[in-house]
Amino acid sequence: MNDKNLNSLSNLLDNKRKILELIVVSVFLGIGVSLVSSSIFELIKNENKIEIYSLIGLVLIFLSLIYLTINLFGKRKIEKEIDGFFILGRTQKNIINIDNYDYSNKIFEYLQSAITEEVEIKEGWLSTNFGDINDECVTALPYIQEISEYYFLESLSKHLSSFFNNTKFKKTRLKRYERNDIPDILVSNRFLELFSKPMQERSLFNGNQENNPVMTFTRDSIEGRIVSNYKNGAMFQYFDLKLPTESKINRKGNSKILISNSRFDIVITTTVSGVNTYISSEYRKLYLGFEKLDDPTFITNYKIEINFKRFSFLKSSSWEYYEWLDSFLEEFEKKVSEKFYFEYKIEWDRIYPIIKTLQK
Repeated sequence: MNDKNLNSLSNLLDNKRKILELIVVSVFLGIGVSLVSSSIFELIKNENKIEIYSLIGLVLIFLSLIYLTINLFGKRKIEKEIDGFFILGRTQKNIINIDNYDYSNKIFEYLQSAITEEVEIKEGWLSTNFGDINDECVTALPYIQEISEYYFLESLSKHLSSFFNNTKFKKTRLKRYERNDIPDILVSNRFLELFSKPMQERSLFNGNQENNPVMTFTRDSIEGRIVSNYKNGAMFQYFDLKLPTESKINRKGNSKILISNSRFDIVITTTVSGVNTYISSEYRKLYLGFEKLDDPTFITNYKIEINFKRFSFLKSSSWEYYEWLDSFLEEFEKKVSEKFYFEYKIEWDRIYPIIKTLQK
């Protein structure tokens, strides 16, 4: 999603400030160089001691270089927040599957598959007293937070596989991180542990193939790897993160994941805190077909902090191995953002008058 046009005034003022700063620094640097060069010329010509002007010139040059260094390397942190939403269906005791909204579609699918296969998750989820907002926040929302974190990891896994599926990338520069390579994340996310568990270790994937239809998707034809398999309501998703070889991924706090490499560190925080968001009653009635409007709508917040390593900007080669970051964040925002969904995906402000007119 591109909001640059919406911030044209702030961008203009920011560019104006940068130009003025550059002009001032250039003037100071030019004066400093001029004073130093003229003092050196006089020193050679008259063999006198360095004049006071040369000291002033050196100070101006030094201060200008310090400013440019701070301006170049001081701003190394970028923060981005993406807010998605989901509706908790109290009657259905489930998440509402919202048409054409990827985040809602996927977490609905993940929850259904987990409940079908894992008794502990099913009992824990259904123990929620739906209709009691306090119990929903305490009992149900922690499951949604884990599902949402898994959604992020699975989205990243698919994007990286697609991004690095190109002959221009050398396999020696890449490493495949699988489920056993991230044990601290695996043990703290039940959905990642369940869905990526080998099929031979799961009872719903065993048994008579004739009576149990299987839907299978494969990729990496040379390796013949099965990446997705659905059977009897259970789901298998092969999980890996293909990253530059020096990368590391680990848990950093209860809801944080850290991905680090030689160029930057990324901290992803997934939060489902029980904060509500407003979804219009017209959308609920006309688009979702709700008769009752008491189902709560909650926000899922993804906070992404990117810290570029000091002097990483001086590295001129191999940046193509790290360009997945921009394309992934853009793709992920389009799949999750509540704002993007209503304004661009379904264009609610445009289609609402049409629906009202058709009703009349």
